[in-house]
Amino acid sequence: MRNYCVLLYSALFISTLSGQRVVGYYPQWVQNTFTPDKIDYTVITHVIHSFAWPDEEGSIEHYDDMLSQSLTATVHDNNAKILLSFGGWGQSWGFASSTSTQELRAVLIDNIISICETYSYDGIDIDWEHPANVTEKNNLTSFVAELRASFDNLHPDWIITMAIPVSNWSGQHYDFAQLKPHLAFFNAMTYDMHGNWSSHAGHNSPLYLSPPGDPDGSVSTSVNYLTNTRGIEPQKINIGIPFYGKEYNATDINHSFTGQTITRLYNECHGLIGNGWNYMWDNIGLSPYLQNNSQSKIITFDDSLSVSLKSEYVISNNLGGLMIWALGYDEINGEQKLIQSMKFNYLNNDSDLNPDTYSINILNYPNPFNNRTNFRYTLQENSDVSIIIYNLKGSIVNNLVNEHQTKGPRIVSWNATTDNGDPISAGVYLYQIKSGNNTITKKTIYLK
Repeated sequence: MRNYCVLLYSALFISTLSGQRVVGYYPQWVQNTFTPDKIDYTVITHVIHSFAWPDEEGSIEHYDDMLSQSLTATVHDNNAKILLSFGGWGQSWGFASSTSTQELRAVLIDNIISICETYSYDGIDIDWEHPANVTEKNNLTSFVAELRASFDNLHPDWIITMAIPVSNWSGQHYDFAQLKPHLAFFNAMTYDMHGNWSSHAGHNSPLYLSPPGDPDGSVSTSVNYLTNTRGIEPQKINIGIPFYGKEYNATDINHSFTGQTITRLYNECHGLIGNGWNYMWDNIGLSPYLQNNSQSKIITFDDSLSVSLKSEYVISNNLGGLMIWALGYDEINGEQKLIQSMKFNYLNNDSDLNPDTYSINILNYPNPFNNRTNFRYTLQENSDVSIIIYNLKGSIVNNLVNEHQTKGPRIVSWNATTDNGDPISAGVYLYQIKSGNNTITKKTIYLK
């Protein structure tokens, strides 16, 4: 058995996929602590520098000490593109006026070209939050068309992208049919599904509706709206991954809450697990959340596991890529945990997990782990399933699963114990899943 398991594991390999986008918003307020050399350019294809914004007359404003040739040079030296983002929440007030006439749009476009030339940007990202009526919708369309024409005359290699809403609440004021030809891609803001405005303490960015039928939306309903209702080609859409979450005064997920929500960055959330907070998983929304020991607060957020599921969703639905708000929010002791999940699950393809060949796939997170790890797997059909943990001598440590299961995604946790509940020693272990005639074996590392 030992040789069988080791040979199976050694047969696994990773091959890199090409042509996939991972777009990271890089806000000014992280530049001093998360310097541009820390960006993982093996993952990030486009850096979107945030924010500049137009005033009412088309002049450009931006944060102090934000722009520099050295920043854009660092990105270019690492073979990535860098765009300057205009707008953002709270800085979009000048768009309505500065795009309202052809003369003002010309001033704004000239100023955009000047600042991009001065600091060597590869184009711009438009984050107008949000046009509010038909007139502003039409002016946005004219602005983008005129901007594209100016770029084509002077810098045809420059690109234009746009951050967009994901429901008709604000989406009705975007003429996507007219915008599409001029934009390289759309950054779908598939987050902030719930917040202070919601009737319940829901997930920040659930992959699927939770509870079923929830009118506040999910990643999947957002993609359906943008592709099927609004006609955007899937490959032009990057789904947004929030590197932050929301804290509620609530007893559990989807319950009522009191007071105001608090934003929590991923690097804050991660350190709470086991320190007065318990990790929970919603198998409907396919999203994690934290619940404090007194069951008076929850935090909804994304982690490595939910990022892996969203990566799988993007690949299976032939979408353009992933978008991050915001770079640096996942850094913990020099490690970018969510970026690493994207690297493994989105940019790499394990040939033994090819759905055309196997009816199952499986990954565990975190890995390496201490205390507990989660096994995420997807069944393409109903089948008998077993998951067994082995040590490197080939001895069975834990029969984790042995039952008939229906197709679809599942999560199983293991708390680093034997079948008898005895703690195990730190080291390398193999986990093996069997479904029907298919068997996959992989490695995990337990750290005490």
